[in-house]
Amino acid sequence: MLLLMLVLGVNLVISFLNARNVGRVWAETKAVGGWIRVLAWCGAIQSAIGFTYVYAVVITYIAASAGYLPPELAMVLLNLIYVMIVVPMIGTGILITIQSWISFAREKSLGNLGAAGWNTFATAYNTYNAVQSFGPALSSVTDSLGGLFDGDGDSDSSAMRVILLAAIVLLAGIMTTVVIVRRYEATLPVSEELRRGTRDLEYR
Repeated sequence: MLLLMLVLGVNLVISFLNARNVGRVWAETKAVGGWIRVLAWCGAIQSAIGFTYVYAVVITYIAASAGYLPPELAMVLLNLIYVMIVVPMIGTGILITIQSWISFAREKSLGNLGAAGWNTFATAYNTYNAVQSFGPALSSVTDSLGGLFDGDGDSDSSAMRVILLAAIVLLAGIMTTVVIVRRYEATLPVSEELRRGTRDLEYR
């Protein structure tokens, strides 16, 4: 339990920092557009996914403990949320990893190498985990929710609760990121080098 709380805490901090950093350059990347705008969106999506993951674990635990969800559907809820976030998580991770290696190629420093190495490891791990877990997770969701509205009132009610909680958790993750991005929006000065395309976003 302590380890789980530590993991959730780390995810919250990372997600907050991602959203804050995206917010600081959001207006600038919107003005400049192009690749750096794509990267800003990738950071925002990664932040929303991180918050969603934390909320998913907490809400699932509370719902199961309070009897709102049957124990067997608690894992279905987590699997449904995983199926919803895994593709954007890997896609944005790949783009961020590409950018980190571009940054290292432009400026060979230990910091850039560490960032590129970590991003590569994280993306590879997430991809491997998705290959192993996506199929079983999807099967769990379809087997449990596939018979929705089949006439069984109790089953239909439980399935609708799973879908409702998944939607709430996903929306909460997105809205948390939006609030933080707006809070820190345009708190860094606009760099003329970046506007002219002669400076990379990573070198701010």
